[in-house]
Order: sequence, then C-alpha cells, then structure tokens
Amino acid sequence: MSETAGFGPSGPLPPHGHDGRGARRSVRRHTARRWRRGFSLFGVLLGLGLAAVVIVGAVGTYNAARESANRSAALTLLSQLRANVEAAFAGAPTYGNNTDLVPAIDRRGGIPGGSRVASGSSVSIHHPFGGAVTVLGGPGGVTNRFLITFEEVDDAICAALGDAFAGRSRARAGLVQMTINGTALASPVTNAQVTANCDDGDAENDIGFTFG
Repeated sequence: MSETAGFGPSGPLPPHGHDGRGARRSVRRHTARRWRRGFSLFGVLLGLGLAAVVIVGAVGTYNAARESANRSAALTLLSQLRANVEAAFAGAPTYGNNTDLVPAIDRRGGIPGGSRVASGSSVSIHHPFGGAVTVLGGPGGVTNRFLITFEEVDDAICAALGDAFAGRSRARAGLVQMTINGTALASPVTNAQVTANCDDGDAENDIGFTFG
C-alpha cells in the first residue's frame, strides 16, 4: 500500500519527509552554494590583485637593476675608450685635427665587443643606452687633445657620467673640459654644474669629455 498523507486539524498533512523542514534545508543549501561561489570569486580577484602587485614590483626592481648595470657599463666604456685612444696614439705627435678616431682604435681591437656596431665596411660605437659614442681627435684644431661624446642619454645618465669626473682637474684625471648639450665647462667641473646642464630630458642629452 503506498504512503499516503494523513489528516490534521486543517486538512491533509504533507507526505512524510516533505514538510517545511525539507524546504528550509533546500534554501540553506542553495544559500551556502551562493556564498561559496561568491567567496571563490573574491579569492580569485584577491589572488589576481596580489599577483599584479608582485609583478609590478618585480618589473620595477628588474628595470632599476638593469639601469644600474647599464650605467656602470657606460662608465666602464668611457674609461676603456679613453685608455685605448691613449694606447693607440702613444708616442704620436698629435691626435689629428678634427679626425674621427673610431677606425684607428677599431683596427687595434680597442672597441669593446658589446659596443661595436658594424655596417658594411664602417664601424660605429653605441653605449649601453642605445645612443652613439663619437671619438674625435684634435677637437677644434687643438691636436694634442681628443673628445669622447656620449649622445642621446637621459638626464640621470648624463648626470652620472658627469659626476664621475666632477671635481677632477686635468692634473688628476687628464680631463681638460666637459661639454654638456653644447655648453663647455672647464675642469674642475662641479656636481651643481653637471646637474644644471643635464636637463634636456629622456634620451636627449649629449655629454662630451675632452682629454689631453
């Protein structure tokens, strides 16, 4: 005999197991599922947010480390080029007269490999920030001097290069003159002069060092 509903004071009772308690349990289960879904979505969004913060921080740290390494490499390049020019012309009466010295030092292997850029039969020098480096013998007709210029560097790199020689006289460093964006500064150059003149913006500064 199949299960049938009984009778109460107000009429038939629901079959066994189908009273209001079952409906309430169903509502609770539905609410719990909605809460878990909401919590899971919040967790995903929180995780993505934290990941984004970590990535931004890592990228910033990497960029800072790379710029610091490139800055050190640029200073090293300047020192190497100066030493190699002096070695190539040791005992020579002059460095020429407004003469491009890049071919001469290249023939002696005086351009560091990472900075040497060959195009056909011509060779140029690029610093770690991508701009050109020129080496001129006898700048302005003064044949016992040579000029190394780093082109297209930003303000901070210009200042870092200049500060490396700030306060250093010709007697101490062989630096005769520093030229920043067309302004000639006789040594010893001060840090304040370097900061004031390295102001052309991102990849726009030219800074030159005349040695002799």
